[in-house]
Amino acid sequence: MTLRRYLGWLLVGGLVMAALAASGAIVEGSFDDNDWKVIGTSLGFSIYSALASAGASLRLRASERKQQLGQWTMVLAAVAFVLLLAWVWPEPEDETIARAWGAVSLAALAVSHACIVTSGRRPTDTETVSLLATASIVLGVVDASAAILPVVDLVDDVEDGLAELFAVMVIALLLTTVLQPILRKLNRSEPAPAPGAVNCAVDAPVVRLAQDVLEAADRIEAMNAGNAGHGPDIRRECERLRQVARQYTR
Repeated sequence: MTLRRYLGWLLVGGLVMAALAASGAIVEGSFDDNDWKVIGTSLGFSIYSALASAGASLRLRASERKQQLGQWTMVLAAVAFVLLLAWVWPEPEDETIARAWGAVSLAALAVSHACIVTSGRRPTDTETVSLLATASIVLGVVDASAAILPVVDLVDDVEDGLAELFAVMVIALLLTTVLQPILRKLNRSEPAPAPGAVNCAVDAPVVRLAQDVLEAADRIEAMNAGNAGHGPDIRRECERLRQVARQYTR
């Protein structure tokens, strides 16, 4: 969370710098090459900070594969920003560096998208939502790979049919990505479960703890059913335990 907050402030700083540079150029009445370079660098810094932030969200996950995905996202975002600087500021601009920057940026965008989708997945996701998440990640990788080919000059001429197919795949990517949170929200809007029913949206360890408390209260009350002196007090304390536990099982 500290790293994500730091990256968030970097994003804010980049946007502020871009706004100040644009405002200064407007006040002076002209935009020269250096103004555009400052604005482009500031916006690029903000964009790559946002991409890296998506990777930072997976660095502390229990899954090693998720941690590696987050780390690679941050690395690719950093490399893309360095390539942006190497392309924009020197004179004259190097086409080779420009192609490398485009390819790495597309790769960073694809893995960042995968991080966002992976972070959004929930244990309560339906099979449909899980399939949409998988399809979204696959489409993101395929679309980015297809876009990289002409960027690095491996493909010179794209036929109309392939361009149309690519456009359809981009639409499918957007659709599978947008539908996931919508379907999750629709699933959460179902009627509330009966009292005492377990809500799977709660973390499993908390649910198990609440169930253990309920069972312990039942056992204590059963063992002291014949205790006339302390029966009411025991039953009262058991009911308090049940009330606490039910807050985590509804």
